[in-house]
Amino acid sequence: MSHAQEWEVLDDELPLLGARYGRVHVRMIAVGLGGGRLLVISPAEPLDEAMFQALERHGKPRWLLAPNHFHNAGLAPWKRRYPDARVAAHPRARPRLMKKFPELGTIDDLDALRAELPEGVRVFGPPMAKQGETFVAVKTKHGTAWIVCDAIVNDRKYPFWMSLFGFRPGLMTNPFFKRLFLESKADYKRWLVEELSKDPPSLLVPCHGQVARDPDLVDRLRRITEEA
Repeated sequence: MSHAQEWEVLDDELPLLGARYGRVHVRMIAVGLGGGRLLVISPAEPLDEAMFQALERHGKPRWLLAPNHFHNAGLAPWKRRYPDARVAAHPRARPRLMKKFPELGTIDDLDALRAELPEGVRVFGPPMAKQGETFVAVKTKHGTAWIVCDAIVNDRKYPFWMSLFGFRPGLMTNPFFKRLFLESKADYKRWLVEELSKDPPSLLVPCHGQVARDPDLVDRLRRITEEA
């Protein structure tokens, strides 16, 4: 098993933190909700005690979010450690998660989570995604950050077999996502371009790949969406 690396601090005031874990280096993200409460997106398993302690210096998890029905490895162990934390997922992700983790009890829908979000934190996602893809937008001192899951990736390299399915280094729409989990590619393109116009991000924090922060980020995201 590959434990998580150290927390990367993306905004120390909010806070906004990330840490990569596992053999494929998936990123989990923690977002401050005020009052010492945290939203943890794609919580990791396994996690060193030191990592938990480092996180708790910023607050305690109030919500654990599965950003689709695949990103679920840490839900049960994090719930055991933080029994007062609530688990949330998109309605399309909840059935699979509830079947796989009956010990979690209730898995709230996204409206329950939204009711506790402070101004400046928004949960949204492509309504045409079959697996319950969920994004989070956060206002930081450096501008808006988009936290994305499987729809958009930004890795430096991939195994050869993944290149056969269209994966390439850099920012791109996930080929598996667009081929397997979209009801309509055209609707997804229109939706994402509209969201980029309404709430343009200056920081992209993906679950898969490198954090992207540059003045041309919105143009790059539009371009990869059109190419998809």
